[in-house]
Amino acid sequence: MKKTTYRIEQDSLGKVKVPKNALYGAQTQRAIDNFKISADVFPPEFIECLSALKAACAISNNKLKLLSTRKAKAIYSSAMNINMNIGKYFDQFPIDIYQTGSGTSTNMNMNEVLSNIVSKKLKVSIHPNDDINKSQSSNDVIPSTINISSVLLAFELNDALDYLTMRLIEKEFELKDIIKSGRTHLMDAVPLSFGYEIESWREQVAHCNDPLLRSAEELQYLPIGGTAIGTGLNAPKSFGKTVCLELNKIYSKTGVKFSSNPNKSEMISSQNHILTMSGALQRASSCLTKISNDLRWMNSGPVSGLSEITLKPLQPGSSIMPGKINPVIPEAVLMAMTQVTGNHNAINLACISGNFQLNTMLPLLAFNIINSFNLLINSTYSIAETIDTFNVNIEKIDANLERNPIIATKLNEVIGYDLASKIVKKAYATNRSIIDITEEMTDLSKKQILKLLNPKKLI
Repeated sequence: MKKTTYRIEQDSLGKVKVPKNALYGAQTQRAIDNFKISADVFPPEFIECLSALKAACAISNNKLKLLSTRKAKAIYSSAMNINMNIGKYFDQFPIDIYQTGSGTSTNMNMNEVLSNIVSKKLKVSIHPNDDINKSQSSNDVIPSTINISSVLLAFELNDALDYLTMRLIEKEFELKDIIKSGRTHLMDAVPLSFGYEIESWREQVAHCNDPLLRSAEELQYLPIGGTAIGTGLNAPKSFGKTVCLELNKIYSKTGVKFSSNPNKSEMISSQNHILTMSGALQRASSCLTKISNDLRWMNSGPVSGLSEITLKPLQPGSSIMPGKINPVIPEAVLMAMTQVTGNHNAINLACISGNFQLNTMLPLLAFNIINSFNLLINSTYSIAETIDTFNVNIEKIDANLERNPIIATKLNEVIGYDLASKIVKKAYATNRSIIDITEEMTDLSKKQILKLLNPKKLI
């Protein structure tokens, strides 16, 4: 086993041993030593956005004559190198999510990494605070980065939901002429077309985008430039606006337009905007949960369940029962959506726990909202694939419909609710056709009954 060698770094608290080849410095190492609560670290999406923000801040400091062009360009290029090659640098950001609530440790982690890279590049000393963190505070950097990463991921989720909507439209058209039993309370109800059932899913998915995109609009306002508590101490007045203009250049291909929040204290002292976004994600989670449950029920059987559809077999379903195939993708999605709900509950508690001028649960908020986005994006594509590939068991659907006494609901208009109810009860009790019982208990001819109870006229 290779022995780790160390170098000595120093900060305001004294000397610290840091791995020799690490790009970070003393403050990062103190955080690694102090915070040993979990194995969770800031996700790569967050680190990417944090590096982009540092790049934009460097150029802004130069434009406002606070940083030399040479330093600013070196910081910018190094930060964008991290942004575009996160896999190469990700191990340089090892600090536990459960750290100081402002995320100061991770902000300083980025500052130290950039300081070391740029110092080597320029062969001059670049200070992590005085140069990299100029005109900034962890208190405006970390909330701004949460917003940036959330907006970018919101657009990715929007694309995923649009993709699922298109797959549903195709399936809806494919199944529009298949009539099946409806169900309420998990019990037989009046008929509907399979296409109409899919259309209901499609509308639910499409409506998930409205709150998602509205929330993303709010998150495009950033508190950067507010520094410690939103007042902008140690930052030029136009710093926030200038940073947003630079960010818009970096993200020009995404269509995102960041703006400086006029009241920066709002997004530093409170994270209610993240709670709103999490609520939008919770709606999407509820939608995918409903569709997944419907797919599992429709696929149930194949002998003793509904067996209306057969999902594509993906893997053996049992280590003991030969031939068993389970609805593995809907089950995986249901677990993922349960985690999204857990994330939302944690986000809610974190958002209502802010005090005075700073919410001190920023790392937890960042970790959970990004995790929810990724779970939803991947689950949406997985469900789309599942819907694309299931087969309809038409014979079973037709047999269920023929034996469904609830189609007698149409008789209410002709023979009244009470007599129709007696017919349904007798059909249940005798397990006979509703058509035969209706012919016995009314004056209607079989031809009239067949016309009244034609499934295509009942939907």
